[in-house]
Parts: sequence; C-alpha cells; structure tokens
Amino acid sequence: MEPHAPLATIDESFKENSVQMIKTELVGCLEGSMENLQQIWNEIGISEEQKEERTHVVLKHLQTLLQEMVEEERQLKTTLMENVKTCSADLQQLSNELGIEYPTFPEGISILKLENDLRTKVDEFKVEKHKRIKELKKLREQENVFCKRLCLPAHNFGQNFVVPNKEHIRELEANIEYLKNEMIKRLESFKKIKANVMELWKELEEVPKTTVETEMAMDSAETTFELSAINLEALKVLELELEHQKTININISKQLREEIQSLWTKLEISENEYKPFLAHWHGFKRSTINAMESEKQRLQALKLKHMQKFIEGLRKELTNWWDKCYFAPAQREAFSPINDTDYTEELLNMHEHQVEVMKSFYEQNKHLFKMVEKRETMFAKMAEYELKKNDVNRFSNRGGALLKECRARKVLEKELPKLERELKEDIEKWETDNEQQFLVNGVQYTDTMVQQWENMKLEKEQMKLERQKKHQDIMKEELLFGSKPVTPTKRFIGTPSKTTPNKQRKMDTTSTPSRVTLASMCQSPCKTKSSGRPPIGSSTKKQGKVSRLVTKAKVTPKRVSARLKAKRQVLGESSVLNVSKKLNDSLGMVAGSKMTNDKNTSLMSCMDYNDFAVGLENIENEKNKCRSSLLVAENSMGSFV
Repeated sequence: MEPHAPLATIDESFKENSVQMIKTELVGCLEGSMENLQQIWNEIGISEEQKEERTHVVLKHLQTLLQEMVEEERQLKTTLMENVKTCSADLQQLSNELGIEYPTFPEGISILKLENDLRTKVDEFKVEKHKRIKELKKLREQENVFCKRLCLPAHNFGQNFVVPNKEHIRELEANIEYLKNEMIKRLESFKKIKANVMELWKELEEVPKTTVETEMAMDSAETTFELSAINLEALKVLELELEHQKTININISKQLREEIQSLWTKLEISENEYKPFLAHWHGFKRSTINAMESEKQRLQALKLKHMQKFIEGLRKELTNWWDKCYFAPAQREAFSPINDTDYTEELLNMHEHQVEVMKSFYEQNKHLFKMVEKRETMFAKMAEYELKKNDVNRFSNRGGALLKECRARKVLEKELPKLERELKEDIEKWETDNEQQFLVNGVQYTDTMVQQWENMKLEKEQMKLERQKKHQDIMKEELLFGSKPVTPTKRFIGTPSKTTPNKQRKMDTTSTPSRVTLASMCQSPCKTKSSGRPPIGSSTKKQGKVSRLVTKAKVTPKRVSARLKAKRQVLGESSVLNVSKKLNDSLGMVAGSKMTNDKNTSLMSCMDYNDFAVGLENIENEKNKCRSSLLVAENSMGSFV
C-alpha cells in the first residue's frame, strides 16, 4: 500500500507561520551566538581574516547540520515506507497462513499511522499464529498417545501447512475424540477378554505361551498393553480356543466319569471306596482328566478279570436302554449275544458296542421318546378322567376337587390333541428321513394312538351297556319285590336305631283307610315266606308322624307319567288303583276302581298270576323303562305298581 505524501497536504498558512517562527528564533539565536563568538575572538586576538574564515565555518556548519537533519528525516520516511511494505507483506502472509481475510485501512492516513496500524495487526496475527501452533502441538501430543496405544496412524490433513486454520483444529479434535472413544471401547473389551482368559487358564491349568499372552497377563497390562486390532483379534482367538478346550475337557471329563461310574457299578465297587476319588478329582482340569484316565485303565484291567459280572452289568444297562427306546421283545431278541453264556472278551465288546448303539439311538431321537412318554401320561390321565365321569361319589367331594378336576380335564382336552399333532408330524418327518417306521413296542406308534382312542371308545360303549343292563336288572327286581328307600336313615354301622319298637309305625286295623298301606300287595303264590326286602315304606318313623299321615283325608296327587300309566294297566283297568285295608289282619285287595272290605276275599281273587307275569314281561320289552314307585292320586287311598 502506497501512502500519500503529507507535505502536499500542508496548509500554506501553516508553512509560512512555521518558517517565520524559525526565522525569528534562528535570527535571535544566531545574533546572540555571533556576538558571543566575536567577543571570544576579540579576547583571543584573532585577526579579521580568521574571524571571517571562522564565520564561514559557522555558516557551513549550520548548513551541514540542516542538511543532515533533512537527510535524517528523509531516511526516516524511507524507513517508514519500507516498514509499511514489510508489514504489509508479513500481514498478507499471516493472513494466508491463518486463513484470515487481509484487513483494510482507511485511505489518506499518514505513513507513520499506517506503519503503526500494520505493525499492530502483524503482532496480533503473530500471537494468533503462535497460539494455533501451540494448540496444534498439544493436540498432536494427545493424538500420539492414543495412536501409540492403539497402533493407529496420526490424522492426515491431506496438505502441508505451517499454521493450522480453524478447520484443521476441528478435524484434529474430532479425530482425538474418536481415538479416545475407540480406546475406551478396546480397553473394556481387553479387560473382559483378559478376565475370561485368566479364569480359563486357571480352570484348564494353562500358562501364557506367546509374547502377546505374556504381556496380556502382566498386572500393568491395562496401561501398557498395545490395544491394536491385531492384538485384540489374537486375544479373541485365544479366548475362543480356551472356551473350545474347556468344552472338550468338560465333555471328556463327563464321559470319563460316566464310564468310570459304569465300571464301578458293574464291578460292584462300594460307594465308600470311590467316594474319596470323586471328592478329590472334580472339575475338568488337565490333572483331573489324567487321574480319571488312570482310574479308567485300572478299572479296565479289573474288568477283564471279572468278565461275567461285567457282561451281566452291560446286559442290565442294555435292557434299560431298550426300555427307554420302547423296544419290543422281537427287536430285543435280534441281538442274539444277549443269551450267550460263553463269557469272552469278544462277547464283552459286542455288548459294549450294542450299548453304545442304543445310547446313540436314544440320544438322536430323545425328543421323540420324551414326547411319546408325555403323550402316554396324558392319555392315561384322560382315561382316568373318563372313568371318573361315571363315579357319582365325586360329586360329594369337598375342597373344590370336582372344579379342579374339570379345569384339569379342559386343559388336557386342549393339550393332548395338540401334542398328538406335533408328535405325528415329527414321526412322519423321522420316517421320511430314515426311510423306516417309528415303532413303539413293535408297533407303529401312529397306529397305536388310533387304536388307543378306539379302545377307549369301545370301553365307554361297554360301560354304557353294562349300566343299562344293571338298570334293567334293578327294574325287574323292583317290579317284583319293590324299591328301596331313596334316602335311608343316616346312622353309623352298628349303631342301634334311636326309635324304639313301640314308636315304629304299626298297622292300624281299626281305623278308616285314609292313606295307602306301605306293604307288598302282590306276593307270589309260590313264595309265602316273608324274608327278603322289607315292604315299601316300612320305616321306623315316629308314631306322631304316622298319626298325622293317617288323619289326612285328602292328598294332592303326584304327576303321573305316560309310562307309569301304561304299566299300571297290567294290574288293573283304571289308571288309579284303590287300596283298602283288610280288617282283622287281612290284606288289602286290588279291585280296579272298586274297593271291597270282604274279609273272605283273597288276593288271588283279584287277578290271575299269569296275567300279572305277562304284564311284567310286556313292560320289560318296552324301550323306555322306569322304576316302580308309590304314587298317591286324588280321591284314592293309594296306588301300587
């Protein structure tokens, strides 16, 4: 920037005043100085020529002084102009480096002012530059710490620069934040892996083998271990290998324990002998596996010495697996060595092989056998509920047993068909995959399920027929001998009746027949013995109740069904039979709608027994049957069926 010359802008009046002021001051000063010089020269005695010469020297000196002053000021101007140029260049460079726009200055200012403003701006930009460089250095140091720990390269800005701009600072800060988060993430992963690996080493009795494993096992590993992706991946692989080795050791130890336990059982070794071994060697460490392998070898040697006992133990185990797999006798007999009595090592190997085959077969199809077992249990429960349906005593149970049974039955009715569908699907898939039938006890299980439901249905029908036959037998018996009281007097067995014989109901032979006499009316002429069932209504009610019944003159008739009307026609033409009491210990007679008090009239004169028997047979042949009952009709003394 080129400044304008200030002399061109000086006011002429100011110039004249300043010159006049200099002249006045300079003339006065010059006159005084020259007078002093003349006096000194006179006192010295300098000649006139020397005085003139010295006066020229004074003048020359004054001229030189003024010229030097002018030159110095001109040099100052040049210096200021150079400073302005230098500061402008520096300011332009700093602006470019800092990414700041070059500042503007007002026009017409003096060189000195311009130089001062430029210098001030340059100083400000230099401070900003120093600040940014210092901040960049600090951020780079932080970045280097993270990069060194994570084994990652430093952030590349993609261009060379001396002073970072604000965008560079933001990029570097973002990269440091990413590295910080990545380090936290990797450190947490490292801690988890280290803890797991250390525990696995302890369980497996292993030690670090590689340099990475050794560094990881150090106590200061959390602050010194390089958390590179390669190292972490190596630790993850190590962790997986140890986990796999742990699984292998667990399976090996489990298998060895089962084999040893089986050998102990077959060799009939007591629990007191092998219990200390199990207490000392537990887990799945290498030392435990070695100890169990040694014990197995020892037992194998004993096994060869006790061949017969061992083979018999294998046969028991084989039978157990056959039972679990629902093998039928024919399938079991297919293994002919089961009955061999020549106890050799070859026979032992055959039994061991067959046990392994059955064990493998069970494990492969374990889910099917479990479903079969569950289905059989549920079906048995369903059959039990079906049997309970016909038990009338369950209605008298207390404690909500019937409600619980109904709920359980509903759940079973819902779950059993669902289980059977799933089982059928699995069996069909198994048969498709294995190209053979899935047999349970020698029969295809799908057929077994169908047959079980058919058997249950037939059993229900059979029970129904039995109930109907029993009902028919009861009907025949009641029609011939009368019915039992519906609700007998409640008393414990062996307890005498509370009513005395005098209080029992007696036959009043003198009273007018107002109620039906509860006695058997039509006895068989072939049987005159009074043994058997008591007459209908011959209870031990109190005499007071009997009196009240006798005094009633009119009774509300009970509803008579059509079946009873049809049955009553066997004994008489009228739908209502009148019964009279026989005076003087004579029996009442059935005479249709008429009643007689003739003492000499016998029961057999009322009807023929053959007619009575024919009527009974006709009733038995009817489809609908009913119990005989005592019905009381209006305007009648009683009725008898």
